[in-house]
Amino acid sequence: MSDQQINLTQLLDTFQLFDTNKDGAISFSELRSACQKLQMPVDKKKLKDLFQHRENISFDEFCRIIQDSGRHSHDAYFQETFRAFDKNSDGFITAKEIKKTMKELGETLTDKQARDMVKTADSNGDGKLSKDEFRILFNYLTQFTMSPSITIDSMQREQI
Repeated sequence: MSDQQINLTQLLDTFQLFDTNKDGAISFSELRSACQKLQMPVDKKKLKDLFQHRENISFDEFCRIIQDSGRHSHDAYFQETFRAFDKNSDGFITAKEIKKTMKELGETLTDKQARDMVKTADSNGDGKLSKDEFRILFNYLTQFTMSPSITIDSMQREQI
């Protein structure tokens, strides 16, 4: 998969995450709320300017805005995602933090599902994910964001 495909997949995944009412567009409040949940810094003036002459933005407009900003390279996307999951900022992600973050984003996980996600990438067996370990899980999952059939069980069978 090329970097361009990964970035497009990430952009679509991010767009769908921000589009909480699933109407195919992102409103001012959806964008502001998603940025706050992901602990992404928001320039309120730029955000207001963006929505000055419109009620929402389409996926194409979203892609142009993100690409123009130059902020969402694969690594920047990873860093933002890691920070969003690392609730206590200790440099590690636990199953509890995964479960809590996913719930905030509208995806409910069981304790077992969250533990299985950690186990899948926890190479040193300490029960938490370092940045390097999380990168393995992150890279694996971002390959398949367009595929609805991805499950923790399928990840374990393939033993990433």
